[in-house]
Amino acid sequence: MADREILSGTRLVVLSLPSLAFAGYDLARRVFLAPYLSGELALQVGVVGWLVLLANFASIPAELLAGSMGDHGSDRIGRRRLWMILGTALVLIGTAGLLRQGTAPSITSVAVALVALVVGWALCNVTHGAWALEAAHDNRSRGRIFGTRTLFGIAGGICFSAIGALQVASWPSPFTVIMITVAFGALVLHATLVTLLPDQAPAPGRWRLASLLDPLWLLFASSGNRRLAALFALNGAHAAITTTGYFYMVDNGLGLHGWAPTGILVQTICAAIGILAAIRIGASLSAHALLRLTLWANLGLALALPLLPAGSPVALILWTVPYGLTSAIDFMALRMLLGARLDAGGSPSGKRAAAHYAGFHLPFNLCGAVASGLLFAGYRTLGFDPRAALGPEQTFAPVLLVPGAAAALITLVSLRILADSSLDEPAGISSAMRTTPEALTEQV
Repeated sequence: MADREILSGTRLVVLSLPSLAFAGYDLARRVFLAPYLSGELALQVGVVGWLVLLANFASIPAELLAGSMGDHGSDRIGRRRLWMILGTALVLIGTAGLLRQGTAPSITSVAVALVALVVGWALCNVTHGAWALEAAHDNRSRGRIFGTRTLFGIAGGICFSAIGALQVASWPSPFTVIMITVAFGALVLHATLVTLLPDQAPAPGRWRLASLLDPLWLLFASSGNRRLAALFALNGAHAAITTTGYFYMVDNGLGLHGWAPTGILVQTICAAIGILAAIRIGASLSAHALLRLTLWANLGLALALPLLPAGSPVALILWTVPYGLTSAIDFMALRMLLGARLDAGGSPSGKRAAAHYAGFHLPFNLCGAVASGLLFAGYRTLGFDPRAALGPEQTFAPVLLVPGAAAALITLVSLRILADSSLDEPAGISSAMRTTPEALTEQV
């Protein structure tokens, strides 16, 4: 009865709507933040690298806190509402602080605003994910919830990519336009979620300081969990390098100024097509096979990146289309593996749902943060500075070679872990769970 109520009409949409705003934030932070800092705020590339590293690291303790405390909440307000309200307030404060910087910004104020923004979204993201996990207790209803959330997220990504691609002369930078839209959207959509969606009573018992590490202990609960955590970590590093480096790759590496937002829009549309195709193809493939195919595609794209000819929009789009098609499938497959493992362990979705949702995001975000810092370190080492005029000496070496080589190495290590037969589904998992389209959609 509870599942039927949650899934009826308006409430299913209300549960999915926040994915629209999060897609815009994720796009802005991963793709447009670094160009905004180095271009509009005119910060040195070394400072930009540290700020991007700080933004990526700030989400880690925030998600750890949300994962351990998020199931407790308030007796009067509910299990989830308190954390969604707090996270949204930090999002608004951080956005305002970041966008009000003048021509001579204070690095300290930029850093504080970034931390507030990232921490706020981390609280909202874990809370929203846990709310969705406990909204249903069977594969079919979970499939509807997570499938609808994914479609809303992809739709948001397409819309915000289109904002970046418009390049209206009178508009400020894409980062500014997207973040203003995201802030107002988050305020409205999160208020709708808090108002209309039923919330559960807080988890019994008091929160203890020792439980702060509960999401972390999940990663070491078994050898399979450790290897799955390693794949999440490598996937986070791959995503950070390929998304952060894309803007510089197009503008500076290929000399195609102004083409990056268009490429991102093409990439996002292709990601939607790729996810829908993966759900259909996955009816006859295990999560292992789906992930393996995607990793081999990632390896080919990484090796091809340094070979792209400069000044050719056709070559850029021909590379971007397959990259977009596969860009979301690897993370989808990893969540399929995680969901199968948790279901086989017999853990109810509503019991410590926040801890489970946050646990495997820790290595993903941690290694993403480290990888983005190493990317800028590679840029500096090879002499690339986005503020300088484009010259032959910085056309290919750092801007294409560094992300291409790093992505290839990460993918090879991931394939090695996957081939170690360490991620076999635990005993008790049904074959239907591995092969049905609903099971695939459920874990997106």
